Amino acid sequence: MRYYVILFLCLPLLGHAQQEPVFSQFFLQKTIANPGAAGSGGMAVLSAVYRQQWAGLEGAPTTQAVAFDAPVFANRVGLGLTLINDRIGFSNATFVNASYAYRIKFGSGTLGIGMQGSYRYQRTQWAEARTITQRTDPAVGTAISVPLFNVGAGVHYQSQLFFAGASVPYILQKSFTKKYRGIVQEFSGTTPHLLVQAGWIIPVTADVRLRPAFAARTAQNTPPGFDLHLSIGFLENARLWTGATLRWGQSKYATAGDALSLMAQYRIGQRLQAGLACEASINGLQQPAAGTFEMVVEYRFLKGGEEVNHPRFFQ
Repeated sequence: MRYYVILFLCLPLLGHAQQEPVFSQFFLQKTIANPGAAGSGGMAVLSAVYRQQWAGLEGAPTTQAVAFDAPVFANRVGLGLTLINDRIGFSNATFVNASYAYRIKFGSGTLGIGMQGSYRYQRTQWAEARTITQRTDPAVGTAISVPLFNVGAGVHYQSQLFFAGASVPYILQKSFTKKYRGIVQEFSGTTPHLLVQAGWIIPVTADVRLRPAFAARTAQNTPPGFDLHLSIGFLENARLWTGATLRWGQSKYATAGDALSLMAQYRIGQRLQAGLACEASINGLQQPAAGTFEMVVEYRFLKGGEEVNHPRFFQ
């Protein structure tokens, strides 16, 4: 019971502090965080992500995402569509993001300048809340649904062995309000987040690669957060990758986001890639449940007889 009480009290804080989905394998599905990355894989790519945080704790956060992006018009334009479902406790948010990126050849790579339109549907089922007395507050309806439209922008550069990008996926700062029985209620709003990502591929031998990557995120009145990743790829042109991601926040207090992830990705043939990450908190706080896990599956649409002789290691 105490976990439900803690989760209930943390809902408003979680809604303001972590509106952007955080993924351990952030270097794969980059279009989710940056519209400028649409089409950066050089081919049509369909990816699916499932993330379960604090497995074993009822009402713990879960995130599902499906993303599709492709280059069109002779690789001059990238288009993308992303569906995201975020749930914590009795609150659920669904996002539909459509992205457009104009792609410019720049040095040995391509620079994408992108924008996106976003629709967010927020639904809170107060009737599902477990309280000590199980009584319904007359000031709160049993279910509240609020739609919200937003826009985002980002830039993304990618070459064969390097990528870097910066984005603000949701630029407009808005609040969710609802009037019920004459009382205006304000819920978690949208706060713009600045996201920065970068990664490199370092060839060691013909079949061995190193992949360091970095991510940072910040928002108004929120301590910045960082991800530092390192993995090694081997087996037939780096078909198998294993590594770790360290996540921490710039705060003097321990936070639920401080974690260490161990992960592996395996490329099956030319088209299919799958990844698994297992994450454990490293903040010293008592853990009421098992750790966090994340699964990623990507499929690349190749033309008949087409082969990827030098696959892009970040997608």
